[in-house]
Amino acid sequence: MTQDVNKGARLVLAAVLSTVLAVPSQAAKTNATPGGGHIKCWHNKDGVRECGNTVPPEYAQQGSETKDKFGVTIGESGRAKTMEELEAERAASKAKEQEAEAVKKRAAQDRVLLDTFTTEDDMVLTRDGQVAHLESQIHLVESHISKLQKNLDQMIERAAEIERRGEKPSDDVVKNIDNVRNQIAENHKFIDTKHREQGVIRERFEADIARFRELKGIKTPPVESAATSTATATPAPSTPAPASPPASATGK
Repeated sequence: MTQDVNKGARLVLAAVLSTVLAVPSQAAKTNATPGGGHIKCWHNKDGVRECGNTVPPEYAQQGSETKDKFGVTIGESGRAKTMEELEAERAASKAKEQEAEAVKKRAAQDRVLLDTFTTEDDMVLTRDGQVAHLESQIHLVESHISKLQKNLDQMIERAAEIERRGEKPSDDVVKNIDNVRNQIAENHKFIDTKHREQGVIRERFEADIARFRELKGIKTPPVESAATSTATATPAPSTPAPASPPASATGK
């Protein structure tokens, strides 16, 4: 009789464990757990907790728990991330990589700056030398423009004399006038380009000098000499405007 009582108690305990491990549901019935194995627990679309051997496909993207045969949680899996969350993670990762690359590039530039220049005066002299080199090119082209302008004025005067005689300037005369005008325009473009390059040089050195002071721990910038100020702020000389030719000399 004692054996019958023990057998009955074991059956009752098995029934209790079976109730604890799984909530009765259609999913639980179709995903029956093998004896002694682990089970998965999840929430269905109605928010009801269900358990079974595997998570149904329609709930696979949600979080779930893994329990042993005693109903103890031994593992958890989070829900799958949304497209927005994944995109945000990718953007954050890319921004972090770009920031790291910028820091690396800045460090390399700092090394070059300190290896190239010993003092701030060296930087000022280098800047002024580069600006002065471009200024010499500008003066050379301005001289050439003056010669072209003088030649153009003479050509226009000769064309005007032809018209005063009641004749029409030849096509070659008109063409030559146009060619000289084009040369003058191209030379002015060259000068404008060189002025812009001078501005770029000054801006670059201004930033480099500020960074040099920062790296060297220089608190107060030295006073720039008058000679340096003159060299870095040379105004562009004005050029005379070309004279207007007679209407027939322009080909109009």
